[in-house]
Amino acid sequence: MVDSGSPVAPVKLVILPRTRVGLGREGLRRYLETVHGPMVMNEPDVSGKFCRYVHHYVKDVTEMNGVEFLQDRDAVTIICTASIADLGLSKANDGYRNRIGPDEDNFRQIEGSVALLADEFEVAPGVDDAQHKLLIFRNGNCREEAWVRTMGKIVRDYGLRGATTNNAKVIEGHFPYSQFDEIGLTATSDIGSLIAEIYEQAREHFGVLDTKLLYVEPVRFI
Repeated sequence: MVDSGSPVAPVKLVILPRTRVGLGREGLRRYLETVHGPMVMNEPDVSGKFCRYVHHYVKDVTEMNGVEFLQDRDAVTIICTASIADLGLSKANDGYRNRIGPDEDNFRQIEGSVALLADEFEVAPGVDDAQHKLLIFRNGNCREEAWVRTMGKIVRDYGLRGATTNNAKVIEGHFPYSQFDEIGLTATSDIGSLIAEIYEQAREHFGVLDTKLLYVEPVRFI
């Protein structure tokens, strides 16, 4: 547990693809998990600089405790590298240009897809190894130290499997949210109660903001 925010990875790329028409949620997961993800891993010039590469597959939940879930999103990919130069190098090679880049058209539409760069602040380790996560998006900036402390208490009180909070900026597409939390759940997490607690604490910290959630299953490649 940390008491104040500090970036864990200097560069964090968050991708929210718009699923290709006709593929559907199950088809997207199948393609990402069994074709595209392994393809990326088999291209060392692409993935060799990654320090994290995690797919998040969205589960079918639309509303809980009055908080709406983000619609029309079926997956979230998070890639972390040690530097912005390393992130650039992951695309500046023949493996990406000839294989990985073209393959992206097999599962996503360019229009509607989103890419963010995020500053991550670790609250408690282990979030990417949780069986399920909550991703909580807001259109406000995090006051890091205060919110990390608040989230740390929630992690302890609910026995959660790690947590991070992130400030983000859009680099591709359009997305109305500039801050999000990643909450690692356990098999016994009371999700409804947890969401209510986070929502109440966030309202005190951020004020009343547009808030959307995703309930996801992470699959970690790196």
